[in-house]
Amino acid sequence: MVKVGLIGIGFMGFTHYQIYKKHPNAKIVALADYNAKKLEGDWSSIGGNIGSSERGKEDLTGIKTYQNPLDLINDPDVELVDICMPTDLHAELAIAALKAGKHVFLEKPMARTGKQADAIAQAAAKSKKYFMVGHCIRFWPEYQVTYEMIKSGKYGKVSEIFLRRVANPPLQSDKNWFMNEKRSGGGMLDLHIHDVDFALYLMGKPKKVWAWAAKGPSKGFDAVHAGYEYPGGVHVNIIGGWAYHAPFPFNMEFCIRTEKATFLYDMASGKPFTVYTDGKEISPKLPTGTGWGRELDYFINCIQKKTKPMIVTAKSSLDSIKMYETELASIKAGKAVAPIK
Repeated sequence: MVKVGLIGIGFMGFTHYQIYKKHPNAKIVALADYNAKKLEGDWSSIGGNIGSSERGKEDLTGIKTYQNPLDLINDPDVELVDICMPTDLHAELAIAALKAGKHVFLEKPMARTGKQADAIAQAAAKSKKYFMVGHCIRFWPEYQVTYEMIKSGKYGKVSEIFLRRVANPPLQSDKNWFMNEKRSGGGMLDLHIHDVDFALYLMGKPKKVWAWAAKGPSKGFDAVHAGYEYPGGVHVNIIGGWAYHAPFPFNMEFCIRTEKATFLYDMASGKPFTVYTDGKEISPKLPTGTGWGRELDYFINCIQKKTKPMIVTAKSSLDSIKMYETELASIKAGKAVAPIK
């Protein structure tokens, strides 16, 4: 049984808590949040722009609570520190937990800047414990199966990729921190990063990157269109952000064309993930659960089996932050640029 200390009881902290609560090999032993009401079990203020926003009372009997996250990090009973705090706090807390000899699961994005992400990666490299960033799309059933089918080589090389992830602004976060671009990076960093990471996972680093973006409610870039150019004329096009007006629903979708098939998923359509090939429509069997549950299950399994996580690594998460910063460089330059090394 892996003993977990969870820092931050917002939308993602609540989501992770529910997963651990039902997990046969994990147990929440400590919680940290500056909000005293949340530590008393009043979670009615927790919101989100995905799914239901209804939260109630939670029985926290037997769970230690801390208002200072460093106290949780230094609790000897905690083996795994799960950090679901605002992005600008990721580096400070993740590095502290790694130095304290804890396994660390860090919610995405890895950090607010490439410099901060690099510092985390260096701390993870020095630690004897395991570290992973919550890039859940690598574990999301439709995306995972698509990745595996394409990497099998059965459907030939990739010809083009379209990725889209859009939502209305997340206005219910604690102190409305998502709408402070200096803290969250806006929709470009917080939401768009999912598809940036998936593109790198599937295709590796591109030759050139171009991007256009518009500012939105966070006062930062909340709507972005980006294009990645790969050898052989292969292009990845990504649209993302949270500049859409409520009650515009969250949606994620992709269309990927290879030499022998087209892979299509559109969550809002209500239709199943479909592969079009050889004149047929195939609906592949998908693993159960969400990407959130599957990524935490994977990390817990790695800890128990003493196996270093490889699906998401500190380097791959750092690369995603660098790609975000490459897109920023393209926006500023008004032209295509080479990826930041």
